[in-house]
Amino acid sequence: MIVTNPLFWFALLVIGVVIFAVILKKQELLNNTYVAVAVSLLIAVAYFHLVDHYLMDMQGLDYWYLFRK
Repeated sequence: MIVTNPLFWFALLVIGVVIFAVILKKQELLNNTYVAVAVSLLIAVAYFHLVDHYLMDMQGLDYWYLFRK
C-alpha cells in the first residue's frame, strides 16, 4: 500500500514545498484562502506522517498498523 511508504509522504512534502515556492512568486495565489489552506494542509499532513513514522519507529512501534485492514 502506497500510503504506508514513508517515501510517498516525503515526496508529498517536497511537492507541497515546491508548490508553495511557486505560489510565493505569484502573490495573488497566496491571497486565495482555498489555495493557501490546501497547500498548508498538504505540507502539514505529510510532515505529520513522516515525523510520526520515524519517532514511533525509534521507539519500536509500528505507526502504519493504523492504516491496515
